[in-house]
Amino acid sequence: MRIKRGMAPKFWKIETKTRALTTSPSAGPHPAFSSIPLRIIIRDILGISESASEAKAILNAGKVQIDGITRKDPGFPVGLMDVVHIPDTQKYYRVMPSAKGLMLKEMTKDYDKKMLKIKNKRTLGADKVQLNFHDGTNTTLANANYNPNDAVVVKLPSKEIVSHVPLETGVSLLITGGKNIGKIAKLKKIERISGSRADELIVETENGDHKTQVKFVFAIGKGKPLIDLGE
Repeated sequence: MRIKRGMAPKFWKIETKTRALTTSPSAGPHPAFSSIPLRIIIRDILGISESASEAKAILNAGKVQIDGITRKDPGFPVGLMDVVHIPDTQKYYRVMPSAKGLMLKEMTKDYDKKMLKIKNKRTLGADKVQLNFHDGTNTTLANANYNPNDAVVVKLPSKEIVSHVPLETGVSLLITGGKNIGKIAKLKKIERISGSRADELIVETENGDHKTQVKFVFAIGKGKPLIDLGE
């Protein structure tokens, strides 16, 4: 499918004056306008191809992996924390938030790891729960002390959980929305709010303390991030 170029998010970095239409994100793990179609990553962001047809040929040849899995759909939506791998160049990139929207940061390690935010969990029985993650994936495991808004580190491509980061006072946070998007902060206080409103957080950044919503934070570790978030 195609959309008007003027409707595309600015972080797609596409030319909007020369052509009317561009690639629309396919249905997939990330919301359409909180992700980047794979063709646009190949052509417009990384500059691996010069045209849409050349980008399609590269994808059809199996030369691009997302989270360790070869993807060939030009519209495949690539989003927050996804790992983009170009085997021919041995380059790895992680999708990260910034003041200008999503961006790709080159990685120097932890190519086979990814952080996932727990969106919600479901009890499947006396001893099993299903964790649903921010990237549309899920896993079923023995009932353990995982809670919504916590984060986990998984191995790729298996998605096996290797570490757990509870959302608690003192944890380091990646800000994923609001005026401090892209910054690293420290969680100072959780303000529990009853009813339908989400909890609010007091976080410490390099510019002082700020209040934000729990939906705009991603727990990344105690002190320093548990994985390479790119440079």
